Amino acid sequence: MAAVVLKHDHKLNGTKLYNHLVQTLPAYAWPRFLRIQTSLDVTETFKQQKVKLVQEGFNPDVTRDPLYFLNVSQKEFILLTGSIYEDIVSGEISL
Repeated sequence: MAAVVLKHDHKLNGTKLYNHLVQTLPAYAWPRFLRIQTSLDVTETFKQQKVKLVQEGFNPDVTRDPLYFLNVSQKEFILLTGSIYEDIVSGEISL
């Protein structure tokens, strides 16, 4: 999972991001989930606070941040809904 902050008035373009990943990273390095945040929580020494992110995981019912899932068959990041989450947890959708 990657947590990102988008520039003001920008929206996630899932297809464009997928194409960028294909061109720049090997498949094993692609983030399977994206969390869109308004700001990154940092410590006093400006290190990212990851404990909260790890505790919340990728369950859309636990976090208020929009979550996206990399759907390789559609070649884009799609909004992670409760039903998609259940399909991933049950194994119907494989990562």
